[in-house]
Amino acid sequence: MSLARQRCLRHVLCVVLLLPQLFLNGVAKKVCTRTFKDRLHPRDRPVQPLTPEQKKELDTFPRHFDWCELGMCAPSWNQHNPRYCGSCYVHGSLSSAQDRIKIMNFLKYGKARPDVMLGRQSFLNCAPGHGLSEGCNGGEPKDVFEFMHHYGLPDETCMPYSATDHTKYKNTNGTCPPSGYCVNCMEACFPVTRVVRYRAKRFGHLQGEHAMIKELQNGPITCGIACNEAFSWNYSAGIMNDTTGFMELDHDVEIVGWGEENGVKYWHIRNSWGTFWGMNGFFKIVRGTNNLGIESDCHYVIPDITEEEVVFEEHPIYGGSHYGIRPILSKEAQKHPIANTSDITSGHEQLVQQENADDEVYEDSDTETYMGKILGMQQNLALHGEATSVGIGSFRLPGAVSWFSTRAVLVCGMLGMIAGYILIKTNFRRSYTRIR
Repeated sequence: MSLARQRCLRHVLCVVLLLPQLFLNGVAKKVCTRTFKDRLHPRDRPVQPLTPEQKKELDTFPRHFDWCELGMCAPSWNQHNPRYCGSCYVHGSLSSAQDRIKIMNFLKYGKARPDVMLGRQSFLNCAPGHGLSEGCNGGEPKDVFEFMHHYGLPDETCMPYSATDHTKYKNTNGTCPPSGYCVNCMEACFPVTRVVRYRAKRFGHLQGEHAMIKELQNGPITCGIACNEAFSWNYSAGIMNDTTGFMELDHDVEIVGWGEENGVKYWHIRNSWGTFWGMNGFFKIVRGTNNLGIESDCHYVIPDITEEEVVFEEHPIYGGSHYGIRPILSKEAQKHPIANTSDITSGHEQLVQQENADDEVYEDSDTETYMGKILGMQQNLALHGEATSVGIGSFRLPGAVSWFSTRAVLVCGMLGMIAGYILIKTNFRRSYTRIR
């Protein structure tokens, strides 16, 4: 074989061997895009060591706590279906927000309501036109919570996720038309301009193990993470422990709890890559060492469910139709106005003004946590619960029964029945799985 042919074959072999690696590098880096708009990158604001007082307080917290184990996690998502979209910041933020809505409803009514799945596509269509995020090209949790604060988000029955964004509106300079926020279809499709909107009362930034665990006691939080190849492509189960020092945050995830296994502390985290990834869509990563930057850039939100309450109360002020919600009690509705969506699709300020909720640095709170309240409520229910297995003829039928009020309702139809059955059989531990 000639020398020229040998050199040619070596070049071909190198290309064949390197192409998969180059492909993986490219895709792994395309997980999402962080903009760090109006704030420092975590490398310029490192996590501070724990103070003696913080270490002492950490020792007083439970060694293990998980919102999903309490049945307070809504179903998981896949941000890359039906196509790639760098919307991890949307998924990580809305997952924590809707789980907190579930927690708030449980605390208010003493029982859970059907899951609220917030409108991912409504955000991607409309928020960039208000200067909040770059749609599928990236953004920040702050963008999501700020949009919720000023404009609110509907639930996902308004708009199925299509992994597209504002750039499809070629004749509107990137702003969304009314049908970009909420739509319904009969023989033809039409915008729905008056819907329940879920807002953000307050949101803020935090970092470090101590602040994270303190805030986790009020509900899940959203944190950035650096996705290297080992995490993106090789993780399947167990506690992730990166040893490379990789810290380039390019993804957002939802932390739902913490724990310890064989002396190794970890965070329990929900990803947005489908339930076939990791441990049913979740993963664990070592806690307390800022592994992959997981403790350097986190956000929390306090949702506002006021508009939901005026529709779902026992004596509702508003009712619904194919064209949107409308007043039932006119006088009461005047006290609780629900604006149409012109403030979003026209770019004007909303009709119902919200108090200022600028992104704040987390501060410790001495008030009772949601964790403590819910654990107490569930313990009380268990202490006063009745037997679930009785003989024929030895019981009386109750006056009313509703699986709706026992959090066993996820979706309508036959799939909803099957999903509810799974929830009941697993003691409501699988409420974060939705059958499609």
